[in-house]
Amino acid sequence: MTTQKTEQNALMTTTIRVLKEHSSFVYFIFEASEGVAFYSTKEESAGMPYRDVELNHTPEFHDAVMGILNKLSENFPIEYLS
Repeated sequence: MTTQKTEQNALMTTTIRVLKEHSSFVYFIFEASEGVAFYSTKEESAGMPYRDVELNHTPEFHDAVMGILNKLSENFPIEYLS
């Protein structure tokens, strides 16, 4: 897994792939974790059985984002794309 860092002290982007049926739960968890990260679904995954989700966050919240993803991966598979 690699996380892209756009600039020093700027946003970091982590892209994951989850099955479509699990994507709404991922969205819900990050909505509930207000301020940790914001997300967007990559259009390329529309119509596919999965969703590619970009999570954007500051370096200060990287550990929190990874902790959330690690906890979610105990319930369903998460593929790290970047």
